[in-house]
Amino acid sequence: MYIRLTGKNAKQLSPEMFIADDPFEMLKNSVRSVNIQVPVVTYFWDLIKYNKSQIEKDYLLFVKKGAVFGKVYDGVYFMNKDQIYLGKDSRIKPGCVFDAEEGPIYIGQNVTIAPNTTIEGPAFIGDYSVVQSNSRIRRGSNIGKACKVGGEIVNSIFQGYTNKQHDGFIGDSYIGSWVNMGADTVNSNLLNTYGNIKVEIEGNIINTNHMFLGMAMGDHTKTAINTTIMTGSIIGFACNIITAFYPPKYLPSFTWYSHQGMLVYTLEKALIVAKVAMKRRDKEMTPAEEQLFREVFRLTEKERNFTSN
Repeated sequence: MYIRLTGKNAKQLSPEMFIADDPFEMLKNSVRSVNIQVPVVTYFWDLIKYNKSQIEKDYLLFVKKGAVFGKVYDGVYFMNKDQIYLGKDSRIKPGCVFDAEEGPIYIGQNVTIAPNTTIEGPAFIGDYSVVQSNSRIRRGSNIGKACKVGGEIVNSIFQGYTNKQHDGFIGDSYIGSWVNMGADTVNSNLLNTYGNIKVEIEGNIINTNHMFLGMAMGDHTKTAINTTIMTGSIIGFACNIITAFYPPKYLPSFTWYSHQGMLVYTLEKALIVAKVAMKRRDKEMTPAEEQLFREVFRLTEKERNFTSN
């Protein structure tokens, strides 16, 4: 329910009413109601499902038409230029192709697109991000602020300050912030049987009814080179994957996964690494962020029934 009220009507409500009573019933005689259809997000794959269309809607709402405020080097090719926006102080280097024939492309401010990169719309690249040479940023790529990305990405959401600079495929996935993926990290997003992909959440197996689905990866997680992740995987917060073996499809937060199996990534050790990673980007972990970090460890403690690293 979404309610938009004047000051007069708002005064009739209190926080307690939302717990004990139905505020709509109280206001139905004085407030006009309208039934609307809105997408409901329950699981991470719902965000992936609506990702492409939401990029298109945001472009129409906030940009409306194409514009170029940055530098475009010779040898760059725009397809459907009216659907391409380039922010201030951004640079697109030679040999790049921007294909906006099937959706808009939004490039924020202070973004660098290195040579010989292809970007297909709909796509969003956030401020201060870097796209490395020879990258293939395919439809539905939604890259947050200050990310460094390369290789092949399709229909995936990256939160800010995440690194995937090397070759490797990430598809139909939701990636948190401050993630670092080693070279040739890849995920599967399609079963060999072309069947619906199932996901494990809190010990329950859920049929997503999606043929294409990659993974969800929590904030501050790291992967080693050549990491391979299966369809429908959930990798928790502050995990460290340091083996080329397939990790389990559900990896609890603060898991240190190696060829020896699963160990607990101790809180203090994980905090040190997170603070170092943030400092490399000229960021300091705030007291509130550290408190949240510690709280995630506490809330997920029961999921980790293995020894400490």
